[in-house]
Amino acid sequence: MIRYVFKDEPVAILNAKKADPQKIGQALAKIATDGGGRLTPPAVVEAARNPRSPLHRHFEWDDAKAAEAYRLDQARAIIGVIRIEEDDKEPARAFLSVKDPDGVSYRTAAEVSGSLDLQLAVLKQAEKDLDAFQRRYRELQDVCEDVMSAREKVRTRRERAESRPMPMTTRD
Repeated sequence: MIRYVFKDEPVAILNAKKADPQKIGQALAKIATDGGGRLTPPAVVEAARNPRSPLHRHFEWDDAKAAEAYRLDQARAIIGVIRIEEDDKEPARAFLSVKDPDGVSYRTAAEVSGSLDLQLAVLKQAEKDLDAFQRRYRELQDVCEDVMSAREKVRTRRERAESRPMPMTTRD
């Protein structure tokens, strides 16, 4: 029998404390089997509509709340597609996702470039993303070697930035 577990802690799904990875994994495997080997989000939502499904409690069924969550996803998508184009340079993201003590927000690339704290936050996230990529594709050895090299460069840059003395600020 296949043993299902969650990828990381904390588990980022609705009602995570009541979530049983074995039941969820088995339900997803059944949906995939019923779909000819294909597991798709629409098929998962359809199966989860049944209140007796082990997936049901992990979805937001209040349409107003679900609609608001969807609009937040749309807002993230809109923010993510905007680029800045300057003269002969390749267009670059206008806004970067930054995790700070207040949560995740987006900051202008110029603001990130001008702030050591924001640069460190972006580098830490890049390092986590590369770790996740490496774990996801660990079976593809040649790809992982390139990712490990990139991750090492990011780690070195972050450590170098962290070891820089903080500039003195004056109060008016």
